[in-house]
Amino acid sequence: MNQKIRTLSGYMAILLDIVVILAAYSVANVLRFDTIQVSGMTNADYAALRWFIILAYIAVQLFFRTNTDFLTRDKLREAYLVFKQYIIVAACVMTYFYLMKLGSDYSRLQLGYFFVIALSGTYIEHLVLKKILQQKYMTTYAEKIVLISDSHNAGTVLSELKKIDYLSTEYIALTDEDLTGTDIDGVPVIANMDNMEEVIKNIPVDGAFIYMPYKEYELREKIMGWLNAMGIKIYLDLHEYGYEYGQKQFMPIGNYGVIVYSNYEYDIRDVVIKRIMDICGGAVLFICMCIALPFVAIGIAVQSPGPIMFKQIRIGKNGRRFEIYKFRSMYMDAEERKASLMEENEMGSDFMFKIKDDPRIFPAGKIIRKLSIDELPQAINIIKGDMSLVGTRPPTEAEFEMYKSYHRRRVSIKPGLTGLWQVSGRSSITDFDEIVKLDCEYIDNWNLRQDFKIILKTVWVVLFGKGAE
Repeated sequence: MNQKIRTLSGYMAILLDIVVILAAYSVANVLRFDTIQVSGMTNADYAALRWFIILAYIAVQLFFRTNTDFLTRDKLREAYLVFKQYIIVAACVMTYFYLMKLGSDYSRLQLGYFFVIALSGTYIEHLVLKKILQQKYMTTYAEKIVLISDSHNAGTVLSELKKIDYLSTEYIALTDEDLTGTDIDGVPVIANMDNMEEVIKNIPVDGAFIYMPYKEYELREKIMGWLNAMGIKIYLDLHEYGYEYGQKQFMPIGNYGVIVYSNYEYDIRDVVIKRIMDICGGAVLFICMCIALPFVAIGIAVQSPGPIMFKQIRIGKNGRRFEIYKFRSMYMDAEERKASLMEENEMGSDFMFKIKDDPRIFPAGKIIRKLSIDELPQAINIIKGDMSLVGTRPPTEAEFEMYKSYHRRRVSIKPGLTGLWQVSGRSSITDFDEIVKLDCEYIDNWNLRQDFKIILKTVWVVLFGKGAE
């Protein structure tokens, strides 16, 4: 199970457990005293006990970690661990009563009601939460995997991978035969050794599971070199551990022990905070978009009648396609005219396109571009989760198809509205390899403090129009 998913699900269970404890305590009061809050002189004492129970529960989680492997344990073990945590909490409460000499001051019936309701409520809550999260990981958040193996072993490995809920084996690439166009147990074979690098570069995939004969170590190392350059996570059979490709992590995949090679591994806490920042920042940008919309609409209607919004398919995290939104700043025939302007491209390659005084931009479009107002509708993409506030620039499909293997690594994270490249000289950098270098530097060294710095620099750049040509 992915470490981030495992950690996040455990935190969610803890938060919901606390909600269940608070609800159970209130229900127990109603059953014993016919009121949520206990009246009279003992009201403060019962409130103190409620918070002591919550603190005891948190302490149990810190020391006994009863929510470890929350998603993978069965119902019997779930019942055992829930029962165990409440036995320990009850022991803490009894110790509290003994030390404070408060045993006779509290209703034993109320505490009995509480522990029965809390225990059963927590168990039911865990089962429901687990089912919801497992279904989510099996669909929206399931990792897209390409199986790289030989024709002799591919079927056996595939049958094992299919048992794993949080992985989705989408493709197969064979190292010894060309079976492209066929399928193995419903999964298409898309590549052989002759075209494997090019094919994998252009498909939406998060990881590659490699299962190859030991004697093919040179071939395996070659394939891992491609994958590492593309920023694709590598799942390698455990007995192969001598390679140095990014960070290494041991984990089980079904019945197979593997070492996972990954260019980066971010702390789940920082990832959650980044997503909260994205949602809050996206909401602010959305409000700004709504304010700017009437003025932008008038300018577009007068100078270039047609749609206000420009929509285009872009490449997101690990090759996923999504539709990006912008205020239209070019004439309606901009894409048709692009081919005739390629000779004037200032980027020095076909991987990106930019020219000074682009004739396809109408006058009002130049103003909204100079002020970066055209970017505001990407707030929709940020809120939806296609993009982040800070990341790498999402390429077009045509640009992506021309990428070399090491270029693909720049799309191994979620694309951003702004990024290290933009604040390092948005118009001055014309070498695409330099842009890729900056993007990879951001990916390898990502942290929240760096995101804050980039956001502040972006605001400065936008306010003073530096490099926004």
